[in-house]
Amino acid sequence: MNTSARSRSLPLLCLVLPALLGASQVACGGTGPAPTMQGRAGMLSQTAVAQKCEEAKKGHDRPFVVEWDATDLASFEAKAARDTIFVKYEGCKLVVLDRCSDPNAGGKLGAYGSPQFTSGTLQGFEMKNEGELYAKLPLGAASLSGRVQAGESLKLKYFVSGVAQNTRDSIYASDVKGNAGCAEATHFVYAYNLGAFELGSAASSSGEAEGSVAGLGSAGGKRSHEESAVSSGGKLTSCETQDQRACRVPIRLALREISKGENPITAAPAAGAPTPAAVGGGATIEAAALALLVEARHKYEQGDGQGALNLADKAMGLDARLKNDYSEANDATNKPEGFMEFHALATMKSGKCDDGKRDYRAVLATRDRKHELTDSKLDHLAATMANEVCSAATATTPYDYIIRARKELKLAAAAKDGPRRRLGRHPNSLGSDSGQS
Repeated sequence: MNTSARSRSLPLLCLVLPALLGASQVACGGTGPAPTMQGRAGMLSQTAVAQKCEEAKKGHDRPFVVEWDATDLASFEAKAARDTIFVKYEGCKLVVLDRCSDPNAGGKLGAYGSPQFTSGTLQGFEMKNEGELYAKLPLGAASLSGRVQAGESLKLKYFVSGVAQNTRDSIYASDVKGNAGCAEATHFVYAYNLGAFELGSAASSSGEAEGSVAGLGSAGGKRSHEESAVSSGGKLTSCETQDQRACRVPIRLALREISKGENPITAAPAAGAPTPAAVGGGATIEAAALALLVEARHKYEQGDGQGALNLADKAMGLDARLKNDYSEANDATNKPEGFMEFHALATMKSGKCDDGKRDYRAVLATRDRKHELTDSKLDHLAATMANEVCSAATATTPYDYIIRARKELKLAAAAKDGPRRRLGRHPNSLGSDSGQS
């Protein structure tokens, strides 16, 4: 066969050989993948995939993220250490909205706190066809469907070692309104599981196929597949050890939709004082206020300053006597700080550092009934507390920025498997260079 005849035969071979041999791709004039279908067939193919993705994500609020690479996982962990993570579905992908946060107040929209570790067990499941793939692993379906179409089966083995849960049970549209980075957010990560996983593939069948192609003689092909690893995160063997250092990778998310409308906690209260019946469950107003404060302190300890402040304000709306609680903490009786001090601290942690510092100074001045503290001493005590509680992003002087940034660096360095924060110069400091820790 001459060269021109051979070149005219190649397009026919490229169309017929895959059907005969069961191969998903055949190299024709190169080793790259076959070109995407054009015209009506291509449109139908794209529409079918998009429809599968839409069906897969509906009601799928606990997706595995085993298709994420090391960079994705590291970025997720870094953001989860400071803020609630907001996402949106985009086809068969889950997009993390990095800009959906308040740079001046970490945890303003919720925080995850320290993970709770469990004993855990090794689990797994197999996916032999596209239906099972889209149903069980929708986020990886688009990139893995070619394997199951080629006759491979996929098997996921995973071990859950712990869970990190958000301080917010729900987040409302009013909470993120006005934040441009949150405009496309549809869900937030309510919780995520830590552990390790291995995703492997194996052929479900093997054999040979032969045939003739348009009188060109016999064409034979042999299909064979070996078991292989597709992706992994952490080490499953580490999950059986005491420290489980390599068994703390985010492997599965628990998503919740952003609720429509106003957040009932921050919404303006209805006219008139609340009644015990309105509190629910027959509880007294005082008991309801106390329950709110317990939850507020829990959120504060987890790093959710805004959530703590919201609940504290609601508790104060129920029980006005809290406004006069300037009492001090008592280690002997394990009594926490008084309400007004807690309110000032929560205000600082919510990102309103100057307001919280002013309120904290007022608390100290009120307690100083003998007037033993000077104004400069009160200013110093309030500034010291602000540098303990407030973030470096809210600093207004180079000194405050350095103190707060150093504190944040120490916390980041002490966190297990946590990324170190970058320490740059404050805009008001001399020089324009920056250092890195």
